[in-house]
Amino acid sequence: MSESVILCEGYLDRAFWAGWLTHLGCTILRERGQVYDAIGRPVHRGQYMFRSKSERFVRVVPCKGRPNVRREARARLDQRGLRPRLTRLILNTDTDVDLALPSAATGSRHEDIVALVRQFDAAATIGPEGDIAADEGATIVSLVRWETADDVTLGVPTRQTLERVVCAALVAAYPVRGPLVDRWLKSRPDAPPARAKEFGWSYMAGWFADHGCEAFYELLWKDPLVVVQRESRLRAAGVWRVAEALAN
Repeated sequence: MSESVILCEGYLDRAFWAGWLTHLGCTILRERGQVYDAIGRPVHRGQYMFRSKSERFVRVVPCKGRPNVRREARARLDQRGLRPRLTRLILNTDTDVDLALPSAATGSRHEDIVALVRQFDAAATIGPEGDIAADEGATIVSLVRWETADDVTLGVPTRQTLERVVCAALVAAYPVRGPLVDRWLKSRPDAPPARAKEFGWSYMAGWFADHGCEAFYELLWKDPLVVVQRESRLRAAGVWRVAEALAN
């Protein structure tokens, strides 16, 4: 028995992955009562479990913050040979570079993940697309960073986060919405600075309020115009192929 594991920062990332994996053909396990993994253990602590198109298990783990992603990765790598065998491990974080005010924040870097994996397998190798192969390929480790190469655009936050990826795709699909959201955010009296979440929630409140906050990130995968724009950005960032490998 084996499974793939996605370690993400929080519940919004989990919702985004749920929509993404379902879009690619995975089935989310949401049976009434308890969901179980490949060896019959209950899936809990906010984790989601999927079956891929080839009936493999894929687990999404919200880690409640970037530092916990690395901590959980260590635990998973340390136990990778136990049942269910860890076949793929995805570390998913925001980049957090602000295009308007560049900083040293870059989330997890590829070289950091290589160093981490080699603490558990000194012979781990790097594939042509950047994936790290431990135990002669028995476990593949990949880094997924939320970022997009879009220019500074009205209605799109400048900090490289999940919200920026989502808002950039939304504005590209529906250009009229970006200036409206930008105008609204600038018009707020006595308001804090508009950060990434203020942008994301503005689109949710304006066009998806009936569904709620978390569902917003999942339901956007049902809008064909937004999906086309999002796919192009995730492919450019080199991470679409990772989700496809999980879903197949």
